[in-house]
Amino acid sequence: MKKVECGIKAFDIHELLCHFVARRCGFYESAGLDVRLVDTSFIPDDRLPQANYFQVACGAALLSRNVRFRVVLAAVTRPMFWLYGTAGIGAIEQLAGKRIATFPPPAPPHWFNRIVLRKHGLDPDTDVELKPARDDAIRLGLLREDAVDAALISSAVSPVAIQRLGLNSLTMLGDELTVVTSGIATTEKIASEDPELVEGMVNVYRKSLAVIHDSPAVIHSILEDVMNISREDAVKTGKLILPCYTPDGYVDAESLQAGLADLGAEPGMDVPPGAGEIYDLEHLRKQSG
Repeated sequence: MKKVECGIKAFDIHELLCHFVARRCGFYESAGLDVRLVDTSFIPDDRLPQANYFQVACGAALLSRNVRFRVVLAAVTRPMFWLYGTAGIGAIEQLAGKRIATFPPPAPPHWFNRIVLRKHGLDPDTDVELKPARDDAIRLGLLREDAVDAALISSAVSPVAIQRLGLNSLTMLGDELTVVTSGIATTEKIASEDPELVEGMVNVYRKSLAVIHDSPAVIHSILEDVMNISREDAVKTGKLILPCYTPDGYVDAESLQAGLADLGAEPGMDVPPGAGEIYDLEHLRKQSG
């Protein structure tokens, strides 16, 4: 078995559903891969492993400033982050002058949130007060304590469970922004030196995506386990997240470029000007054809 490290930024279904499926269904083992998760949140990109490494955090790869990555499979193109408001707030436009608990600036969701606020006519620097907070537990806690008026929460917490708390779902960022945020990314060095690893991982995750779309019972079981929710909530959560996943890992060049344009229009974001500089997905189109 080939030992491989999988870099993650969060332990949630947004980043890891393909991984959970691959492990549950034996896809890694069949491919001869022994995949171990590693939290890279505090590891600089230029200190990541030089071999036998990939990461599922494709948004982070996109924003890397000192290492060139290649995204070779797109699993999620609709960022799975929900903006929730207190009971008295039913629309994003009502957040003018309000406080929003959000992700810290280094994290891609921080920037996604700013972009979505602008789409609703709010300047994130002057019209609202953004409050970076460490994690979902703090952001949700601040919202429930009325210390903030809205909070951005990841897929680590089921949106079904949160709505049961009486909070309003103002939007899922993926309903307003299309960009590859999860899949398979690795460094250009590893992609060029170990194409067999890239091919093996791509094949495994394409099988996982097929299960995500075609085998709801497997997904519901995984959601129950990972999110610690009931089967009823798992079924509802599964329906909410399914449209976020690509069927086979491929996204056309035009859509990729449009996503980069949205990100690049946000002041302070430094993204590649051309999709071909980071995305390498054409091999998937040929396989699908």
